[in-house]
Amino acid sequence: MRTIICNSTQSFWDMAENHFLRGLNVHCVFPASEPIRSLILLYQEQYQINTITFTEAFD
Repeated sequence: MRTIICNSTQSFWDMAENHFLRGLNVHCVFPASEPIRSLILLYQEQYQINTITFTEAFD
């Protein structure tokens, strides 16, 4: 399965809203607060994304 790397919240939203992430795995490498992570995970089902993970380098 392919994994798409998102470098910013903007790149995630742009790709998700244009349905480029449907059926794929997504890994977010930008610093994301807990509210942003929760919001992104809420949209996982709507945009039909298999999995969403976040880098732990900023934790």
